[in-house]
Amino acid sequence: MANLVSDEQLTALVARRDESAKQHDAAQQAYGELYSRHARRLLAFLATRTPRSDLDDVSQEVWQRVWLNLPTQFHGGNFRAWLHQIARNHLIDRSRRKRPDALNEEIQYTDPNSPRPDDVLLDAERAAVLENCLQRLGDKMEAVVRARLTGDEYDDICTRFSINPSQIYKLFHQAKAQLTTCVERTLP
Repeated sequence: MANLVSDEQLTALVARRDESAKQHDAAQQAYGELYSRHARRLLAFLATRTPRSDLDDVSQEVWQRVWLNLPTQFHGGNFRAWLHQIARNHLIDRSRRKRPDALNEEIQYTDPNSPRPDDVLLDAERAAVLENCLQRLGDKMEAVVRARLTGDEYDDICTRFSINPSQIYKLFHQAKAQLTTCVERTLP
């Protein structure tokens, strides 16, 4: 390839790749020379427009397009400009593929980190079941469980509800067992 110094001569050789096996080998060598001349600048161009994790894939896809389209779409001139135009077009195509379909007016898109609507409904159902089961415990047990769930210490609960400290643990664990049974029976 030493005597073929211009990009235009190399592209002409690549364009004639299907004429014979010898031409095909020469075309591959010419293509390799074009790659070695322009790959670094193309990567720099793509790096400012592509996530780092996709950079190698995008670069490879651009070079595949170059190989496929060079015989029919490159008509001489500045190869680097044509290469970058292929890269720009490819990036545009990629961005179009990643866009969601036309927005449905009935669907409200939310933050991707927010819970899904079915999870919100399930949590609301569980909370309603738990509330119903808490109300079935009886006033004293319900008050002890609510106080404990809000972070109150056993000593404070004993003082507030006038319960013997030796009974508070037993009362709380009985309430917990009854709640567990109630919730398990209610939820599938």
